[in-house]
Amino acid sequence: MNQKQTMQLSIFVVCFFMFLLAGWYYFSQHKQAVSTVVDSNYDYVMKNDPIGQNKKAKTNYYTLVLSWSPAFCDAQRKRYGENLPDALELQCGKTQQFGWVIHGLWPQNEKARRVADHPRFCKGDLPMVDHEVIQQFLAESPSANLLQGEWEKHGACAFNNPQDYFEKQRELYRTLKLPNYELSSRNELFHWVKKNNPHLKQANLGASRNELFICYDLSWNVIDCPRSRTGY
Repeated sequence: MNQKQTMQLSIFVVCFFMFLLAGWYYFSQHKQAVSTVVDSNYDYVMKNDPIGQNKKAKTNYYTLVLSWSPAFCDAQRKRYGENLPDALELQCGKTQQFGWVIHGLWPQNEKARRVADHPRFCKGDLPMVDHEVIQQFLAESPSANLLQGEWEKHGACAFNNPQDYFEKQRELYRTLKLPNYELSSRNELFHWVKKNNPHLKQANLGASRNELFICYDLSWNVIDCPRSRTGY
């Protein structure tokens, strides 16, 4: 082996070990963030919810709500600086790179005129979901607090248990192709999503700030979102 080949081999070995070290660091930070999330108290207390309970409203359709994580995390960093709460570390920590994530799957009432008119907390204040269930769904909804809150506020109004609820919203999410970069306007977002998801081509989608709404009937067929969801 000549000097040039020896040098190339040395560079390769150094780069390889640097790659392994970076991978180990990322994995350890991610594992630590997950452990922090699932080991903490992520219970949601109904009496502290500003909107409250509505267990009488009928469910006529569903809205899948997706959130653009970079915008959410930017807002959290502006609020907390370098002192992010533990509950936000998995989603917004320095090693995390989430794009579109699941905010929730909401049972909705077609006659609702305000948020409080939709089904909410139909089974009251519920205990914490088992952390082993929570951990299964953090890749799409990277917050135990979010998963717990969405189950209590929305999921329990249409599903018998959190496992079924989380699996359904993940199933719907995985049918979608979503942009991995931020689009400049709501119309541009709608155009991209419809172009890349033929089953959404004819549907009226909804949006609010950094969130995207897709609506379904009770048989899980895509339908037009009401005007209150489209923002028009």
